[in-house]
Amino acid sequence: MRIQTVRQVLFLLVLSIPLGFVARTARASVEISTKPTKNMSCSGGVCTATAKNAVLNVNDLIGMLASGDVTVQSGSLAQDIEIDAALSWASASRLTLDSFHAIAFDRPVAVAGTGALTITTNDGGTGGDFTFSGKGHVEFWDLTSSLVINGDSYTLAKKLNGLREAIEGSAMPLVALAHSYNAQNEHAHGRPPLTMVRNGTVEGLGNVISNLSIDDPQSGGIVGLFSDNRGTIRDLGVTDETVSGMGKKSDVGGLAGWNEGTIQNCYTTGTVSTTGFNIGGLAGINRGTIIHSHSTAAVTGGYTSGGLAGFSDDDGIILTSYATGAVSGGSYVGGLVGLNRGAISASFATGAVTHGLLGAAGGLVDDNQGVIANSYASGGGELGGGLIGVNEGSGVTSSYSTGFVGNNGGGFVFRDDNQTISSSYWDLDTSGVSDPGQGAGNIANDPGITGLTDAQLKSALPSGFDLAIWGQNPSINNGYPYLLANPPPG
Repeated sequence: MRIQTVRQVLFLLVLSIPLGFVARTARASVEISTKPTKNMSCSGGVCTATAKNAVLNVNDLIGMLASGDVTVQSGSLAQDIEIDAALSWASASRLTLDSFHAIAFDRPVAVAGTGALTITTNDGGTGGDFTFSGKGHVEFWDLTSSLVINGDSYTLAKKLNGLREAIEGSAMPLVALAHSYNAQNEHAHGRPPLTMVRNGTVEGLGNVISNLSIDDPQSGGIVGLFSDNRGTIRDLGVTDETVSGMGKKSDVGGLAGWNEGTIQNCYTTGTVSTTGFNIGGLAGINRGTIIHSHSTAAVTGGYTSGGLAGFSDDDGIILTSYATGAVSGGSYVGGLVGLNRGAISASFATGAVTHGLLGAAGGLVDDNQGVIANSYASGGGELGGGLIGVNEGSGVTSSYSTGFVGNNGGGFVFRDDNQTISSSYWDLDTSGVSDPGQGAGNIANDPGITGLTDAQLKSALPSGFDLAIWGQNPSINNGYPYLLANPPPG
């Protein structure tokens, strides 16, 4: 009974996430750009918007920073602040970005001297955050500079050992990666270079750790850039990495072996492999929350394997996230998650999925014992459903499949034990399952599962996909729905 109650709570949770949290929608804003300053009042080092749409010329801002501290306020009129032009200053001045709601970093910001940066969101509003997209990131050239985020002071670090020292040196560390770091000159790490994040926050500031190599042979190892996250890791990319945990019973992830906290706005690329238990492009095991994150890493090996997470447990939540890498493994193999007992909402997978000697494979999830809503797959499973290999959960709603399905599979699920799927679809053209009655492998004409053509899936957002969360464009994501708050790169 407890398990069912947890699933019901998770199901209600994923359906009730505030739209302002899961999607970045168009708003009035202060735009810091190369356009002429407009609708801004600047006096005494404070620039405030005087209309819903305002512009602060980036060179005007740099000029003010050369002579003193500057505060840019959106106020309740403009609400948001957007950085739409590269911004750099070498003075000791502090720039304060004070937003009623949210701040979007779409271009690089460099504190090139001993200056400082303060980021404040929700100053009067609610549901806002700061985000990094495209080329947006923040870098500090001097580690003695000051970074304050929503009232908290962060320690700056520029290398892995600096991050490790800051994490291990405090019961609740607040540490930020000062700029991108290339690990190509480091030898392969025999253990995770960063240990457990017990509390606090590791803030990537949109920066990237590249060319990391980890080869951990120990039995029962928890392997990744971080071994175990119980705090928050956010705004961090890990690219062109090679991560392997070849010991028996190991759990391996591109970012973290275990996630028991929050992973937000993070991504991984490269290869992740194991001969152990659980493996995922982002996390081996997820017992926390993964939001606005993705992985393109190729995932190989493992008893339970997923493009994003190998195993998402009862308390695991995955929101507005996706995986595109190929996944192969042993028993439970899914494009997004191998075995799901938690909640997945507004997420998708597009990678090819191949199982090993045992079991089936699913384009999104192999074995679902939790809940899934508003999600789809376009990669598919070799011997399972295009979206789910086995469904034993409390509900899958408004979810879609365009995946490849092999022998005796269903277009949507390999096996639907509870017949609890509703408003769900698979691609009749690309799945290999053109029989409209074979949405499930074990139940003919399983209620709630409908086959659609490829053209239908690409022509408009399917029913149940919220316009505030999902977008669709022929030139983006091969025409399939994409996440507005977490769009594909490029």
